[in-house]
Amino acid sequence: MNRLLVLGVNVLVVSALLVVYGFLVGESGLVGVGFSASILGGVLAVYSTIPQDPSVVALVNYSSLLLNAVTSVLEDLGLLDPQVCAIRRGDVTLLVYSETPCPLEVDPGVGFSGGSPYLAIPTSTPSTLYEATGESTSTLLERSLTALLVDEFSVCKGVRVEEEAGQYVVYITGLADVSKQFLERPLDPYTLLVLTVSSGVLAATCVRLIERRISPDGVLVVLRAEKSGAEG
Repeated sequence: MNRLLVLGVNVLVVSALLVVYGFLVGESGLVGVGFSASILGGVLAVYSTIPQDPSVVALVNYSSLLLNAVTSVLEDLGLLDPQVCAIRRGDVTLLVYSETPCPLEVDPGVGFSGGSPYLAIPTSTPSTLYEATGESTSTLLERSLTALLVDEFSVCKGVRVEEEAGQYVVYITGLADVSKQFLERPLDPYTLLVLTVSSGVLAATCVRLIERRISPDGVLVVLRAEKSGAEG
């Protein structure tokens, strides 16, 4: 399964969630976005079967669609400054936006946990993850992120990961111009991909986003791998 097919399937999943949520809250705009998303998802999935090198354009289109949809849902839920984390479940990672730090009892889509709303987006685990070979987890994470962001998608020129006081600091530099348009969104594609990859590399119940800093040519992401969603 190549990366365009993965993107296409993810778009179809997100679009279905948006359609259902739109019907539940009576928001026709979200239903329309969901149906439009399903068309793009189908196109990407079919496009993936054509023998060719996948393009960064596919990632840009996917990011634009996903972030527009997510921003709309977060506004409806009142999650304008959400806590964000990644929860690994088998081969699927749930990217969770919530008021509380990383609620573990969540299902894909929109729901409530502990009386607070959340949005959980399912994403496929990338096939570029490196398995443990005696190296440190920070090295494995750096190699996996480099393989995805630099070698596969070419959306940056370099990735560096350092482990400090139980946290992982990810430095992404040399950002591709086509992806800079997303940096001011509630969560940019770089951070989403870092969370997804980290959930596959780090042995943890959840991976929390602690800090994100944007510069003209880079993104700094600070993560914490936790055994319990209740840790502060």
